[in-house]
Amino acid sequence: MQIIVVSDTHRDTRFIQKLVLLYPQCQYFLHAGDSELNEFELYPFQSVKGNCDYFIKNKYRVLELLGVKIFMFHGDHTLLDEDVLEGIGRNNNCDIIIHGHTHIPYYKNKNGIHLLCPGSTTYPRVSKGTYALITFSSREDILVEIKNYE
Repeated sequence: MQIIVVSDTHRDTRFIQKLVLLYPQCQYFLHAGDSELNEFELYPFQSVKGNCDYFIKNKYRVLELLGVKIFMFHGDHTLLDEDVLEGIGRNNNCDIIIHGHTHIPYYKNKNGIHLLCPGSTTYPRVSKGTYALITFSSREDILVEIKNYE
């Protein structure tokens, strides 16, 4: 199973076609908020509501794929501390926590909970735009990669 994750694209839509064409084998495309678009404009990406979103209603999503449970939310109004994120994972029985909001890519496996912020493809707060690729076939072999968006 492969999943592409983006966040904080702020009205840009170029990433959609680019990443779908680059990863035709991906089963899921996720957006961790602040697209500033309607959900239909993001297709095939599934999104959550960010602090700059007015057309998306879901503040979080929980997906279970091949026994791997993913919790995705934007991250505004939340202390995005490793311990807090790990707690969200444990409280929701999730293996992967995805958030956006910071525009800074980040990944860490914290006591078996995978913590991920994909950064931003279009408005990075680091030198280059980024997104994430998650690959897994079970809970035991989750691989998370932060990729440069060029």
